[in-house]
Amino acid sequence: MASLLTVTTGGWDSVHDRGSGRNFKIYGEADSYHSGDSGLPSKPSKPSFSVTSAKTMKDGHKKFVLYTIAINRNIGSDSSQATIEKRYSDFLDLHKQLAGLFPQTMEQIFFPRKVLTGNFRLQFIAERSRAFEQYLSHIFSHEEVQSSIPFQDFFYAMDIRRAYKFMSERRFQEAIPLLQNASHIQAKLIGEDHPDTVVTFCGLVVAYMSIEEGEAHALGYAESAFRIIREAQNSPFKIPLIQTLIGVRWRLNKEKRDLETLLATYVRPGIGPVDMPTLEDLVMQSLSHI
Repeated sequence: MASLLTVTTGGWDSVHDRGSGRNFKIYGEADSYHSGDSGLPSKPSKPSFSVTSAKTMKDGHKKFVLYTIAINRNIGSDSSQATIEKRYSDFLDLHKQLAGLFPQTMEQIFFPRKVLTGNFRLQFIAERSRAFEQYLSHIFSHEEVQSSIPFQDFFYAMDIRRAYKFMSERRFQEAIPLLQNASHIQAKLIGEDHPDTVVTFCGLVVAYMSIEEGEAHALGYAESAFRIIREAQNSPFKIPLIQTLIGVRWRLNKEKRDLETLLATYVRPGIGPVDMPTLEDLVMQSLSHI
């Protein structure tokens, strides 16, 4: 397990990146640097990527740099950042997998080569950080890369698989932070209305409903998911989500008649959805394929 090195230099060092015109703040060994422009938030039409910090870490006898990557995208009034932490080897694994899947696309995209010396110089870390930002922006511009398994694994799918394992073991409390982080990243990368994001929202509904005093949180995620799929004609989650929302609203003493009226339009009188899977059934089935 990686551990933070002991501080050996005091205070901040500053490095100017001539390419971007930005000043990178970099701690000495074992600390971090921060980058980014100040000013009014922008409203990008697609996500942007920025390395916001880097830490020199030690794993056994080996040192490495751990980069924090922020995914920026304004969604309505939400201007928050989703973040992930990766080291050079994670980027290299991603690049190798993508190059195997999309050789023609990836040969046009620059990837920073591995170096044997100077990895921990302040200027080198700043330049590599900028290269990673550009790399992520370039691969994201290709739709076939966005939908690939290596891309999804790099950003959020591994968290979802870990959450599925916890949920399979009925360890819902441990699954929740993984699903929360994954759903935040999905919303920034592929959008809240993407079917995969909706599945993760529904996973959070199931997880929160399975822990003590979790229904208020479950209601929020259920309302978000239903708002997205309300007009969807063929979503298998629609009726189970309506049924779940009716139950949660009732237990929380909230109005549910609108949902009961809506549910009646999908169910033939006197028959009802007898053999329909529950929301948990659908979530677990969907997450098992990620």
